[in-house]
Amino acid sequence: METPKKLENMRKELEIISEKTRYKILLTLLASEKSLSFSRLREILPSIPENNLNYHLKILKENNFIKNEKRIGYKRSEPRSFYSLSKKSIDLFDNLGLTAVKEEFQALFKQMT
Repeated sequence: METPKKLENMRKELEIISEKTRYKILLTLLASEKSLSFSRLREILPSIPENNLNYHLKILKENNFIKNEKRIGYKRSEPRSFYSLSKKSIDLFDNLGLTAVKEEFQALFKQMT
């Protein structure tokens, strides 16, 4: 019996996000009420080395789990990256029942920051 395409896609998505670091990043972005800069993510997730964080953000971005917005107007001349969840992530989290506990994640996030 062949697996329906929708379930196969979900399996692939779950495989990508089930990696511990990526899952932490996604839950942090879910808990945040606004997009977060790379440096802010580093502050919130100090156990993740900078090169690892960069690597996993790249994978999440390439697979359309996060959006990356470049903003200018900071002290340094280059634009800064800000990350937020994509519609794909929100839909997947909704299917998993995680958006139902978003307020709880946000309350925990506020306590941490």
